Amino acid sequence: MSSYESTDAFLSRKFKEETMPGKNAYYTNMRLTAEVEDLKHRIKQLETDMAYNNNLRAASPEEQRIYDLRRTD
Repeated sequence: MSSYESTDAFLSRKFKEETMPGKNAYYTNMRLTAEVEDLKHRIKQLETDMAYNNNLRAASPEEQRIYDLRRTD
C-alpha cells in the first residue's frame, strides 16, 4: 500500500483548507479596509473642493463676475 492519499481524501482536505473562515475573512477584511480608506480619502477631497468652491461665491454680482472670469483663465 502506498503512502499517498486518495484523490477523494486529497480534494476533501484541500476544500476544507480553502474554506476555512479565518483565512478568507482576513483577506476580505483587508480588501474592505482598503476600500473604506480610499473612500474616506475621496470624501475628504470632495469636502475640500466643495469648501473651496463655496468660498468663491461673492457678495455682489460684480464680484461674482470677477471670480467667474478668473476661473475661465
